[in-house]
Amino acid sequence: MQMTRRYLVLTCLLLAMSLVLLPGLAGAGLSDGAGWPQFHGDAANSGYSTSKVINTAELAWQSEDIKATPSSSPAVAGGKVFVYATDRLICLKEDSGEKLWQKMLEPAQQGGAWQSPAYHGGKVFIGSGRNLYCLKEDDGITLWQYTFPTAKGPCNGSPQVAGGKVFIGDWDGGYYYCVDENTGALKWKYKISGYAQGTPAYVDGKVYLTSWEYGAANNSHVYCLDAETGAFQWSQDGLDDDGSQSTCGSPAVAEGKVFVTTYSFYGDGRMAALNAGDGSVCWSVYTNRTDATPAYFNGKIYISGGCVGYSAKQTTSCYDINTGKLLWEKGELGNWTCSVAVADGKVFVGKPGGFFDYAGTYALNADNGEVVWSSVYGGSSPAVANGRVYTINDGKVYALGRYDPGYPAWDLNMDGKVDVLDMILVGQKFGQAGSPGWIREDVNKDGTIDVLDMILIGQHWTM
Repeated sequence: MQMTRRYLVLTCLLLAMSLVLLPGLAGAGLSDGAGWPQFHGDAANSGYSTSKVINTAELAWQSEDIKATPSSSPAVAGGKVFVYATDRLICLKEDSGEKLWQKMLEPAQQGGAWQSPAYHGGKVFIGSGRNLYCLKEDDGITLWQYTFPTAKGPCNGSPQVAGGKVFIGDWDGGYYYCVDENTGALKWKYKISGYAQGTPAYVDGKVYLTSWEYGAANNSHVYCLDAETGAFQWSQDGLDDDGSQSTCGSPAVAEGKVFVTTYSFYGDGRMAALNAGDGSVCWSVYTNRTDATPAYFNGKIYISGGCVGYSAKQTTSCYDINTGKLLWEKGELGNWTCSVAVADGKVFVGKPGGFFDYAGTYALNADNGEVVWSSVYGGSSPAVANGRVYTINDGKVYALGRYDPGYPAWDLNMDGKVDVLDMILVGQKFGQAGSPGWIREDVNKDGTIDVLDMILIGQHWTM
């Protein structure tokens, strides 16, 4: 009894500390280092993983040519890598790249569509053609299928799975949909202006959307809706002051702000930070045109942009989250379809090879943009999990780094120590629930993030 009381006191004290330590991580929806389950890693589209990554460009494996969609991003979960290939979804073994199964889908109806799959609770989700598919993780069998009443269906925007729901846009139909994760039953839909292209972001019961209209007087639109009902909360339509700025990409949410970019068909685009509560503009700066989604970590926002054949250069840039001040910029890396990933103090980005294609993957120092390592393989919007970087090019999937899933459950940040940093990660997810073992913070795998998970960490404290 005395020992239990000691752990309870310890965990309560550390929980209190987690509310004040590392405040920049709060609300970012950190991706579990053991997986990258959906586009840009997590429900907030933060693009950040807690995984450690080696400092050399070691090729672990490359898949056969599976015709993986250029500019798409893999999803990594449950020891598997899920990859979109325009008319099919393919499942590979995470440790070796061996193909486990493939599922034929209605082909994408929009040329160059690069949407990515999402994973949750033994199910894999992908929008292709006029359908949203829910497939069984083990064999790709269809569990349910939702058909959109639209001419072409999803394009570039990926499904977002959160709170028992799947959110997705239908592109030319001009709607975002919310369906039940387990049944595919429609819960609500919301009409936007123009194309419903982006991947929704979900934080604290709110869902954030983007849309754009080519040739309209105002091309940029950002929306906030109640995730349960689809009720309108706010919209921001003032990022376009000359008819050229189009919010073609997806939002990322962190530190109470919504970060969006614009693609200009005539020149530079914009990066803007909006107040997540009311949509007001906190700051807005000109940057390279892009469809890519910003990545967040530790008070900084990272973005790549520029379009091969249309822009003078391609860049990867880092901005201060509070002011929009440019902190560093790296030329000749990034492209308009490359959403960078951040992990282990590094920014992972592709070297442009063509309009949609890439010619290698680079790891940059997140603080100053200097090259840590580079590889001639991959480049398309990287995913980071279990010590590896997973990325696509030339129809293949490449795994860079050493596969390292061997950390104990209580070493949440996988740094080889069990200490206050692991306790902080639990504190940031405290009270959330999902399927047993849904994220690493569910240490005891009972489906709820609570004091029992903290007690387990306390019992394995590194002295």
